[in-house]
Amino acid sequence: MKIKDIRNLIFDLDGTLVDSSAGVIGATNYALRSIGESARKPDEIIRFIGYPLKEMFEAFSRGSYDDFWKYFQEKAVELMAASTVPIGNADNVIRRLHARGYKIGIGTTKLSIHTNSILDKFNWTDLISAIIGADDVEAVKPDPEAFIKVMKLMHADASDSIVIGDTINDVFAARAASMPVIAVRSIFGRDGDLERSEPDLLIDNLDALLDIFERPA
Repeated sequence: MKIKDIRNLIFDLDGTLVDSSAGVIGATNYALRSIGESARKPDEIIRFIGYPLKEMFEAFSRGSYDDFWKYFQEKAVELMAASTVPIGNADNVIRRLHARGYKIGIGTTKLSIHTNSILDKFNWTDLISAIIGADDVEAVKPDPEAFIKVMKLMHADASDSIVIGDTINDVFAARAASMPVIAVRSIFGRDGDLERSEPDLLIDNLDALLDIFERPA
């Protein structure tokens, strides 16, 4: 990985830039109760944030995923953006990176309707060159499709782009797209997995990016 060649920074959203756990917990328990299941404790739900929604559902229920998904999205429209907060200094970090001349993209497992609402809430929309959500791909991460599509929208390629995420799925998806990847220690507690996934760099928080990416050459 040659930092001097990087022009495009492609971020994961949940757990990397924002904490939407309150909305995810609320929407999950609403959906579980709606299909006749018991609500789950926050810690049980949080460990699945940043992973495909179906993975969480299969850990909690043998019922209809389609029904769960319908109720989850019904409540998520109400809760998700309203309860989401930036992680740490995410606002300052992406604004400074943008000001330094880096193009910023987002590849996320969140639906575009929620992603766009969150970006609007924090006035980040004008900072983001491309967004790919779960409804824009055939297969979500760890499949590389989201990151490949973001690069295409940014007129970028793997030689001048890097992924920044907080889960092994971000690392695996970046690797499958032949991209370098920086992993940020997750606020949701699967750190051991990150070390084992062997990202190019593992950082404690987003502030470290300001030391890594000074300005494109």
